[in-house]
Amino acid sequence: MNKGIYRITLCISLALLWCGYIHATDICIAEISISGNKKTKDFIILRELPFQEGDIFPEEELQKHLEVSINHLNNTSLFNFVYIDYELDSVARADCKTCTVSIRVEERWYYWPEIRIKFEDRNLSSWLQEKDYKRITIGLGISVDNVFGLMHSLSANYYFGYKKGFRMSYSNIALNKKHTQMLGFSMVSLYNKTMNLFSENDRVVYVKDPDHYLDKTFEGAINYTYRPDIRNSHTINVGFQQTKLLDTVLTINKHYWGSNKLVNSFYTIAYNYGHEHRNSVSYPTTGFYAGTEMKGVTADNLNFFYGSLNLKLQYYYEFFHRWFWSSRLNASATFKNKRAYIFDQNVGYEEKNITGFDYYVVDGQHFTILSNDIRYCLLPTRTVYLSSSEKALKFMKIPFAIYAKLSFDGGYVYDKHHQATNTLANTFLWGTGLGIDLATYYDIVLNCNYSINKKGERAFFVGIKAPIF
Repeated sequence: MNKGIYRITLCISLALLWCGYIHATDICIAEISISGNKKTKDFIILRELPFQEGDIFPEEELQKHLEVSINHLNNTSLFNFVYIDYELDSVARADCKTCTVSIRVEERWYYWPEIRIKFEDRNLSSWLQEKDYKRITIGLGISVDNVFGLMHSLSANYYFGYKKGFRMSYSNIALNKKHTQMLGFSMVSLYNKTMNLFSENDRVVYVKDPDHYLDKTFEGAINYTYRPDIRNSHTINVGFQQTKLLDTVLTINKHYWGSNKLVNSFYTIAYNYGHEHRNSVSYPTTGFYAGTEMKGVTADNLNFFYGSLNLKLQYYYEFFHRWFWSSRLNASATFKNKRAYIFDQNVGYEEKNITGFDYYVVDGQHFTILSNDIRYCLLPTRTVYLSSSEKALKFMKIPFAIYAKLSFDGGYVYDKHHQATNTLANTFLWGTGLGIDLATYYDIVLNCNYSINKKGERAFFVGIKAPIF
């Protein structure tokens, strides 16, 4: 009997010791210290953290939270560099250790007198093939990020050349103290003498009128974003657009916009949801993203209706040291009650690309694209100092990384208005290529690749992703 009681007592003691050991390895965040933010308010940084003062974590979990914090602060595009670490305090609590988390940031340059030179084509490779210097828009203006240190963004530009007009936007205006609700608005007015009116032989056909504007457009939009936490965001966008066409446009393509009127007003409402779990927005290598967009458009005095549902899924994984895999699915289904060319522009426009088809476009109502990459990090992130001056560090302290990439993409576009000269719609599309990516500061990504597509065509392509341009 005594032996039984002894064993029970021993087990209880060991359990208590084990529990005590677990508590002893827990760390309580007693203080969060922030430095380097000469303009950015502290709470803008704090809201990007998955922890707050007083939280208790096992040490391994705390390390993961610090990594997540670095990723999210980098994704704000407010900082060139973010450093986060913690230091254990000399005096511990009875139930756990305590620490101070130190956050040090190096802010970007937020004021950009803008001189924009935009090649008005679907991508840089397409423009280089034609080298039509009339298809260049020059913009002069100013862009200010992190206005008042509150992450507001202000942009105002005047355009001339291929397009003429102006654009103004103001975004990320907080509506509550927690900054979980944001507001933004924009206004745009553009005149064009050259327009993309149809496609032929799977390529865009541009129509020019040197003496008259083919279209004059004014549009305004307001958007509301609800971001309850650092992972999820909901955005509602409401927009109005009025466009006046030259009669030449509808003479060439009577199905241009679903109406035979030369003046048309469009009313748009869209809902976007995004779940962000990538380590970087500009050049992700690990994590995942899931997003969807639902959009509705009406025009021609409610006689025209258009609706779309778009799904984006992205997955990034480091399967071996410095080796990365990524898969990205982009799929969309649409509905409209009248034929309208401007709502059928799919592969080859915006981010809807397939390796090897940079020179082509594929029109249709529904599409699916699956893009896959295997990347090898040839050169992990390095920092080059072009100047030792502290005032010049925003520009002269340059981080960069280089990746070799093997791409293989597939896709399909369904077009019920299929034209005989356009052979790519309603067929399976594939392309593969080898390339090099250079990821550097201010979210700039330069890439070049040699590819082959299903037509057996081989070509060398270059591209740039640069939000500041």
